[in-house]
Amino acid sequence: MTDAAVRLTEQQIAQYHREGFLVIDQITDPEDRSRIEEWLMALFRRHAELPAEVAYELGNTKNDRSVQTTPQIISPHKLEPRLVETTYFRNAQAVARQLLGEGCGFQGDHTIYKPPHNNKATAWHQDLAYYAKNATAYVVNFWMPLRDATIESGCMQFIPHSHHGNLLPHHPVNHDPSMHTLETDEVDPRQAVACPLKAGGATLHTLKTLHYTGPNVSDRPRLAYVLAFGYEWPRA
Repeated sequence: MTDAAVRLTEQQIAQYHREGFLVIDQITDPEDRSRIEEWLMALFRRHAELPAEVAYELGNTKNDRSVQTTPQIISPHKLEPRLVETTYFRNAQAVARQLLGEGCGFQGDHTIYKPPHNNKATAWHQDLAYYAKNATAYVVNFWMPLRDATIESGCMQFIPHSHHGNLLPHHPVNHDPSMHTLETDEVDPRQAVACPLKAGGATLHTLKTLHYTGPNVSDRPRLAYVLAFGYEWPRA
């Protein structure tokens, strides 16, 4: 697959900026996807051995690594440098530059694993809530499932147009300050658009687009790899 295979149309670019998200049916080829899955699963098998600041449990409190319902690894490319040499990385960067301009660059990556029947959703939130108040929204996040993502397994869901306006108030999930994750109560889930994807497809969204993934109630694991491209922004 070449960069031309994921060149966006004018309509897709307009849709991304208007709706706050976009779906790309395929952003890489099966061989590249398979390699990425192999490398990421090797990291997740070492999850308990990795430093707590990069490998932690999204579904539990900050100090609880006893049960893995939604393990996450931050900056996996630092543990597996071949991830930035993939077709997925190259194509995502090319697409990001079509959306944000040639000056945008790599801002980071993370990967999230949801085992079968994990019974844990990722609450409605805007990614910008995790950054400083003066952070810029000029970043596009790519969410790629390594296996088919369905509503049952926890595909991405978005609220169209939610990236317009100010950042919404957020608080720790269940108002528990020991939780890693944030959520907002100012959302009408009836407006949600679910985006099931085949493995190797991708959803794109801005830092202010409201999004959510449900629990994995299927018999198969859900593995996603997220890349961020854009311009430098200050962290909280």
